[in-house]
Amino acid sequence: MSIRQPKPLQIRLPFSVPKPNKSTKSDKKICGICRKKESKYVCPRCNILYCSLDCFRDESHSQCSEPFYKSTVLSTIASDPKAGLEEKKSMVEMLRRFEESQAEGGEGSEDFLKELEELEKEEEEYDELLQKLDGVDLDSIDSNQLFHLLPQQHRDAFLAALRNPDSEETKELLEEATKDEDEDRDVPDVLPWWEGEQLQENEEADDDEAEEKTRIRAAPTPGLIPDEIIDAISPPDGVGQKLIYNAVAICIAYLHTLLSFRLPSLSSDHLQQANVTPQEVKEYIGKLVPFLIDPKSTVRYENPSSAWGNVWDNIVEDLPTSHSNISTLQHLLSLVPPLIHPPIVQPSLPKIFYVLSDLYQLYSIPKPGGAIPRKLAFYNKALLSLSRSGWLRIEKQLENELEMIKNDNEDDNPDVQEERKELKVL
Repeated sequence: MSIRQPKPLQIRLPFSVPKPNKSTKSDKKICGICRKKESKYVCPRCNILYCSLDCFRDESHSQCSEPFYKSTVLSTIASDPKAGLEEKKSMVEMLRRFEESQAEGGEGSEDFLKELEELEKEEEEYDELLQKLDGVDLDSIDSNQLFHLLPQQHRDAFLAALRNPDSEETKELLEEATKDEDEDRDVPDVLPWWEGEQLQENEEADDDEAEEKTRIRAAPTPGLIPDEIIDAISPPDGVGQKLIYNAVAICIAYLHTLLSFRLPSLSSDHLQQANVTPQEVKEYIGKLVPFLIDPKSTVRYENPSSAWGNVWDNIVEDLPTSHSNISTLQHLLSLVPPLIHPPIVQPSLPKIFYVLSDLYQLYSIPKPGGAIPRKLAFYNKALLSLSRSGWLRIEKQLENELEMIKNDNEDDNPDVQEERKELKVL
């Protein structure tokens, strides 16, 4: 909050004020209150010259200093657009205490002036922070760099919040940080469909919290591609093993798309709820895995690193350059192995088949027999030839890739090392 000094006015007051000495030959203007030091300021009420804050507060000048502070506070409350409701209430309360102290003989005025000084200091720190953040892209700046731009007291407050995650201040910070920035798009009230199985296991493991957990549900698992479509396809022997890493790339693009658009699945109901059109999703997926939508593409990935690497290169084009993106990649890749894992119970299909089926339904709108749905159905039929041990091998490969990324990031990123040192303080 700013404390603005009113413009000097020539006014006629009903009380006498000390007169300053006449200017000397050297044109130095002497303080009109202490009559000793050179003056630097002019009183905005009576225009007397004074040299310091002590002189401005002098008893002989109280007829100006006290009304000045009072009128300044009232003017600031009325005019400062940055002053929020709580801040205004605080200022009014401060002013009330000041008036009460004046009615009791002036005791407490010093406390009032100290509070004003505190507000001025806070305003200076706020302006300093604004200067540091001027021209900084808050969406792309590294979180560690942003942390060190904060004033020391803000950094201390942040670390204090980390030390006490259950405090009301920390909860308020988290609530503010997780507010939906896009008010036009509703957040789904259900979890992604692939989390349904884990949610059911959690409910069975802890019956005491069953009532609370029943409020959270996962979206229905997408329906599989119709059998008559799959049965009509006859891929060559061994082609499933050759296309598995392309299917992994499609799966990564699918997961990232759903998480980006906050969709639990690609059903028309969820698209409508999130205010997303099928065409938007198709275009985004096509950007991440162009080989899927290109009918002449001959791209074939031969290992998991090339599969996720090419998709990730396309993803980061829309993301700020920051080491924090590594955490996004790690989270994304951590979702893939469970979708590759072949269940023992029937139907014993890995969840990646439901990924392909969900995409099949999306690209079947409005043309069911298009080239992309046919390609997705071909992938589906080809992957049916993989054995359980084959799926487990791919799952293990992806887990190893994720572990290597984590280790490389921790060993090579100096920012991570610095963050570790700061968190060790906790």
